[in-house]
Amino acid sequence: MPAKRAFIAGIGGPSGSGKTTIARRLAASLGARVLSMESYYRDLSGIAPEERARHNFDSPDALDVDLLAQHVESFSQGNDIQVPVYDFARHTRVLDKTELVRAGLVLIVEGILVLSWQELRARFDVSFYLDAADEVCFQRRMVRDIVERQRTHEFVRQQYRETVLPMAIQHVYPTKARADFVIDAAQDILSVEQALLSRIQLQPRWPASIHA
Repeated sequence: MPAKRAFIAGIGGPSGSGKTTIARRLAASLGARVLSMESYYRDLSGIAPEERARHNFDSPDALDVDLLAQHVESFSQGNDIQVPVYDFARHTRVLDKTELVRAGLVLIVEGILVLSWQELRARFDVSFYLDAADEVCFQRRMVRDIVERQRTHEFVRQQYRETVLPMAIQHVYPTKARADFVIDAAQDILSVEQALLSRIQLQPRWPASIHA
């Protein structure tokens, strides 16, 4: 196997715990790239639109983990990757469009289930779980889904009650035990960023050129 050229950090935790916000702040601090698990939802264009809305997007089966793992591995070897573009309003993958993520020294992979799969965890040099109370997560998700994904209040409530929370209990919360570090996401964003940043910089496999 060729030597790794990039440092890979994984950030998991329940929906609404702040993973995306923190990943972006870390990327700005480190000059890192970010991969969101949500870009790897499976394409649902083959089923009727009304059925797509009822799909369980919080189940591991909803994600193309094989492609995500391939992309993480490719990035770790110093390659650019072409990330799928997902249309959350229509629940479909934009098949004629991808987003270029250029090679770099650091990659942050974030998503509710990134600590669920051994094939992903094996590629992380360090992993984090952002821990937050259900009510905090629900309120953050409500704002995000209405503003960014054109959802209604009732749809968000129903989805959280019927799939998000049950799947979190079954699939997400158990991954807390698989993380190298558990971070309290109830802290202010700056404190969480500093906590993660300090732990990343202490990792022995951190690229030597970053310290220069």
